[in-house]
Amino acid sequence: MTLHIDPVALLVLTIGLLVGRAVHKHTAAAAGAASKGDIVGAIGAAAAVITALFLLLTGGGSASTGEDSRPAGRTPISHQVSEVRSP
Repeated sequence: MTLHIDPVALLVLTIGLLVGRAVHKHTAAAAGAASKGDIVGAIGAAAAVITALFLLLTGGGSASTGEDSRPAGRTPISHQVSEVRSP
């Protein structure tokens, strides 16, 4: 089974992980030799970068909704209402 990953999504994920790693290394170096670094800050920074880049580069996942977007076999409400006859 082959899983296709969009190149833009892969780029966004890679940049986010690199930013998270950089934040972790920076906090470990700034706090001293005994510190292990701020893992929560690194995860938060990576998540923020991934979210921002995803929204900027992919359009936020918005898709145009047209007549073809409804499931097959469904009749639009406007057609159903027009077929109702008054007594």
